[in-house]
Order: sequence, then structure tokens, then C-alpha cells
Amino acid sequence: MALPPPLPQGPIYHPKLPIWKRVTIWLRIHFIKAFSKVFIPIFMSPYVVGRATLPTFTKTYPIHSSLTHRIFVPPTYKSGDPPLPVYLDIHGGGFVFCVPAIDDEFCSYFSSKHNILVISLDYPKAPGSTFPQPVDQLTDVVNSILEDESLPFDRSKVAIGGFSAGGCYSLAVPQASSLQGRIHGVCAFYPVPGFVTPQSVSIAARPSYATKDMLENLMPLFNYAYINPGTDLCDPRLSVMYADREMLPEKIFMVGCELDLLWYDAEFMAERLVGKDRVEGETVWERDGVRWEKVMGVEHGFESFGGRLERDKAKKEKLIARGRKMYDDAAEWLFREVYH
Repeated sequence: MALPPPLPQGPIYHPKLPIWKRVTIWLRIHFIKAFSKVFIPIFMSPYVVGRATLPTFTKTYPIHSSLTHRIFVPPTYKSGDPPLPVYLDIHGGGFVFCVPAIDDEFCSYFSSKHNILVISLDYPKAPGSTFPQPVDQLTDVVNSILEDESLPFDRSKVAIGGFSAGGCYSLAVPQASSLQGRIHGVCAFYPVPGFVTPQSVSIAARPSYATKDMLENLMPLFNYAYINPGTDLCDPRLSVMYADREMLPEKIFMVGCELDLLWYDAEFMAERLVGKDRVEGETVWERDGVRWEKVMGVEHGFESFGGRLERDKAKKEKLIARGRKMYDDAAEWLFREVYH
């Protein structure tokens, strides 16, 4: 057993790449964005995923009015019922692409099964909006939601969470001074914990039998698009693994995937938050308000893109079922630790 390694001391500045490399990355990023704008709406169409996953309604706020947020009210809720617990969801997409609708299936499931008001948040994407703009805008939106008396939720039962890049944002946004003490729990599903650890180290930490990680080629593109040259990579709202424990919500639930290069930093972050020794082979633990769970044998986004794109029906059903268990574990934890 050993404590997690100390974080590299900052500042560590994001480098400026040679012009030929910047042009190459720019072209690839814009191809990915163009591709996603065409195919994600088709992929997430109600005709594909079903109308049952659609939100109850959508909403914008005067601040950052170009952003549209999706509201999921449990179907059993009636006007006059006691206020609901609320969960603020932030979708993934490498900080660069995707839209809140990508999480409709999760949000509708989480809301209807567990009787939670779920709000799926939009945010501006890189490279048009680079760090810290999305974090700042999400912070403004969350403040607006918490002050919105038209939404039927209990202000003492507020949690935030997200997937991948959204998991990073879910750990960055609550650090704002305006939100201290107002967000009571975080669920970060396979989050991006930071930008300091060399990618080669994270890749080498994966099991020997793991196939090539889809993020291996994509992460450098996303990092370049999201982070301006000269930015300090140790900023705790960027590399959230540098966040002081007291700046984060009291309760934190983090999930990593065994075959995902992001698990390495995510698990070390969870351990650092509570000063916990590493125990080889331990996949689930809970201590001092922090819960860690490593889902074995699965890749990044296994239950979303991975599950939906899997051609083998039996494997697809298994991935989706494992994802539902992950969601249910998170809900059980929320009601035990945050929504009580």
C-alpha cells in the first residue's frame, strides 16, 4: 500500500505548438465538429432513441441566452407535491462537440426511475470558447437555476454531475465563490481530472490486454482546442485534481473505467481528497464523503456511445445494463449522502 504520488508543482504552462501542427489540429477539430453537427442530431433523434426520452420542457435564461437547457420532471410529479431533489447534468464531448440532447436517455431514466428533477445544461464549446469561458458560463447558469423559483426543487438537495468533459466541469463549477455551500454533492462519471500527467503514463497504466483507447488520438486535439497556449495547467478549475478539498462539495462520487486512460488520474484524485492509501485490486471504496468506483472491463463512455454503437446485441445489452447499474448506484448514493 502507498499514498498516491504528489502532484507536479506548478505553474506548468500549456505550450504553443509549431504552426504546421496547429493547422493540422485545426483542420481535424473542425472536421470532427462538422461531422458531429450532422450525425449527432440523427443519432439522438426521437425516431432512433424513442420519444419517451425527450425532456418535459426546455428553458433559457437572460444570462447566456444562446444556451438552451433541458428540464426533466418525473412523470409522477404533480403541482403541489413536495419539492424534488435536483440533479444538474453536464454532457461530455471533449470540451469541443455534442449537445445536451446526447444525455436525454440518461436524464429521462434518472428522473423517472428515481423521482429527481434533472436539468441538462448547455455550455459553449471550444475552440470558439476556451478555458475558462465554459466554466464561467456554467457557473452563471447554475446560479440562475438556483435562484429560479419556478422550478419545483428543494434548495437543500442540490447535486451536480457529468460525463467525461462534463465530469470535469462538474468538479470545476462548484469551486466558484458564489456556489460555496449551495451544491451538496457531485457525481463525476469517467471525468477528465487534469492535463498535467503525460498521456504515455496514463496509457501505460491500463491493463496489458486493453485495446487502443479511442481517446489516445483525440485528447491532444481536444486539449489544444480547449486550452490556450500559456494557460497554467495547474489551475484547479482546469485540472480539477488540483482543487482544494474545502472548495469542493462535501460529498463526491467518482467513477472510472478500467480500460480508459482517464481512470489513472481520476483514482489518484479520489485518493488524494481523503489521504487514502492505494490498495491493489480494490475497485470500490468510500471514505470521508468520497466514493470511488472502477467499472472493470469497460472503456470510456461504455454505456453511451460504446453501448449504442456495439453491433453484437448481447454485448450491447450487457453494456447498457452495466450503465444502468452505474446510474442506480449513483442515485442510491445521492439519496443516502446528499438528498437525505
